[in-house]
Amino acid sequence: MRISNLCDNRDGGTRTVSMDLDWEEAEHSLDRLYFEADGETADLFHPSPDPFVIACLPLAGWLGERRLIVEGAICTRLEKGLKALNEVYSRWFPNVQRVSMEPTEGFVARSPPPERHLASMLSGGVDGLASLRRNRLDYPLGHPNSIRACITLFGIGTYDVTEEGPSDDRLRTFESLLERLGKLAGEEHFDLLPVRTNVRRIAPDYRAWTKVGFGAGHIAAAQLFQGSFDRVLFSSDGDGPDPPPGAMHPLTNFGYSTGALTVQSDQDEMRRSEKVALLADWEAGRRWMQPCHHIEIPGEGKINCGSCEKCVRTMLVLIGLGRLDEVDAFRGMDVSPEKIRRIPIHNRRKLNLLLDSLPLLEEAGRDDLVKAIRRRARKYRFRRK
Repeated sequence: MRISNLCDNRDGGTRTVSMDLDWEEAEHSLDRLYFEADGETADLFHPSPDPFVIACLPLAGWLGERRLIVEGAICTRLEKGLKALNEVYSRWFPNVQRVSMEPTEGFVARSPPPERHLASMLSGGVDGLASLRRNRLDYPLGHPNSIRACITLFGIGTYDVTEEGPSDDRLRTFESLLERLGKLAGEEHFDLLPVRTNVRRIAPDYRAWTKVGFGAGHIAAAQLFQGSFDRVLFSSDGDGPDPPPGAMHPLTNFGYSTGALTVQSDQDEMRRSEKVALLADWEAGRRWMQPCHHIEIPGEGKINCGSCEKCVRTMLVLIGLGRLDEVDAFRGMDVSPEKIRRIPIHNRRKLNLLLDSLPLLEEAGRDDLVKAIRRRARKYRFRRK
């Protein structure tokens, strides 16, 4: 695979940083990867090949590419991290090829900015909001470990960007999200940095994205802000102390660090139910938590569909906590045994996340939901035999 022609273009207030992709082994239609932003966010971009190498290498290995020829220089720290990650992924997933990195200008030691500033990834979902909330409880504003900015991405959802380009409906939904997060930024005193990208299109399917692409796609965008921040938080996915192999494993995040910007996995010890409980005690969390998969865009005035697997799991925890009626983000919604029966469970990890709510529901006396979850678990295990 070849990555070439680093472009940094401005069109009015929009800045687009891109590189061309030339696949040598895989049959792939994506020939250009881009990241773009507007206004003050765009002014913070520090273009280099690093973000593109991060986004491409894990999925290049998944797709059978054997080398990554990069026009330009790669951070020497990043080269070591990606080499280690490529080895880990090839052991976890036998189809992943070991990929050599061949930058035309060699490797360079990048440096962090002179002042310490922390950024964090924030989608509006449970994980990013829980990181923000815990950070504000742990550190005063102005502390080097206090979150100064949050990076929010468009283009990581399954339906955000197609071969024809960004979906207009999804862009409107993203703008609504930015309105909400903009209010939160004012309340919690951080800068909101929206970035649009087509990075999800590198992954050929959902499995490739969740096994090797997810973390790389997010952190690639964060590495555009080299020079503005020296660290970025990337919250764990709520698996607690026993995460499964895959792109959300917290031990993989550090491998995407450069000399300029270190990636820190956050809240690795916390289970999803603990994060939801943290948000249930926070007025902004109750108002704006958005765990929804957005397989379909929620109806007018809603930010969650209330029916997808992530919505159902989140509401089950809130029911167990006795807090669902207080959460504006799920106003007028509830969970029935029938909803539990219908949610898809494709792997053991999804089952464990569903079972995470059982102790709370048992304590709350919701035997109907407990029985429904156990029936759903038995059905999954039977089909896996």
